[in-house]
Amino acid sequence: MTAKPEVQDSYLNELRVSKRPARIVLLDGKELRCTIQAFDTFTIRVTCKDTDVLVFKSAIAVIGPAEAEQQGASSTSRTRSEG
Repeated sequence: MTAKPEVQDSYLNELRVSKRPARIVLLDGKELRCTIQAFDTFTIRVTCKDTDVLVFKSAIAVIGPAEAEQQGASSTSRTRSEG
């Protein structure tokens, strides 16, 4: 018997319902700026620049609101990709 991760579900649902832009950093350092459309146990469906993308949760390092970076959060993946 496996319990659903309620914190994860509520956080993703909050981003989905509010249609807030999200920033998803993948394990390889690539960033997606998108809106969350739907999610299930293993995947998240997002829209990035008018294109639907299915992302496996196992490939994600960090998810947060896109504007968090503008408010002072650092971005190590941007530094890696630019340098």
